[in-house]
Amino acid sequence: MSSAPFLFLSPALPSELLTYILTHHVHPTTLVICSSRLEFLASLSDDVLQGTAHPDEVASDKHPVETSASAAAPKIQDVKQEQARQQHRLLSSPLYQIATSRYIRVVYIPTVTHLRAYLSVFSPDDSEVPIPPPGFNSLGKCTPCIILYGFLQVHRDTSEWSAQGLGNSASTLVELGHRLSWQTIVIEPRKHSSASLFEESLRENVPFLSGGGRKLGPDAEAGGWTGRTVEVGRVMKRWFDFQLGEWDINLNEDK
Repeated sequence: MSSAPFLFLSPALPSELLTYILTHHVHPTTLVICSSRLEFLASLSDDVLQGTAHPDEVASDKHPVETSASAAAPKIQDVKQEQARQQHRLLSSPLYQIATSRYIRVVYIPTVTHLRAYLSVFSPDDSEVPIPPPGFNSLGKCTPCIILYGFLQVHRDTSEWSAQGLGNSASTLVELGHRLSWQTIVIEPRKHSSASLFEESLRENVPFLSGGGRKLGPDAEAGGWTGRTVEVGRVMKRWFDFQLGEWDINLNEDK
């Protein structure tokens, strides 16, 4: 994978995201999940089990919540579900995975406003995640990195779903990367039931200005935006290089 400082990778399942981070990244890498903790854990559980989500069991947090990657694992009690969990590589818990997860910072931020505020004041020094002891070794070899999972998703269906809104958030993220000399990576979520249509998602249109466009027609999904629009890919390529994630690269090689 390219060492470009600002990457926009193809959509990944929650398990693919965590496997990638635990395999390649070490302290002080930070994972920012753009949803509530319960929403992410529910999607991770459904991903591992390839089951169906239960929206009525998911609560919505409204403030950033920080933990470590070791806490981002589903808790399943049913015997049949437990058997499915044991078959998944992510939950097999090899020693390097357990050790690395303790030192990866994970933050849950479910709103655009809180995301921008968090990025604008972010510092690796204020993390509650412990620093690895001297001589700590893991498989991770990547430079310090901040990874956003669900960057586009958190803007969608809000007044910030526009070129202006996406640009404001992206510029804040890129400014942070420059300030810390960290690599920044954006990854969107996907589900087992949907294909990883990377190029199609980048061709989606958004209005130029925040709150300035409204979809026409009785069906909002079928309708179009009023005023001028631009493709998401054109907005994001101002800051990011687009690449397939290793989860898609490995899949293509298998084929």
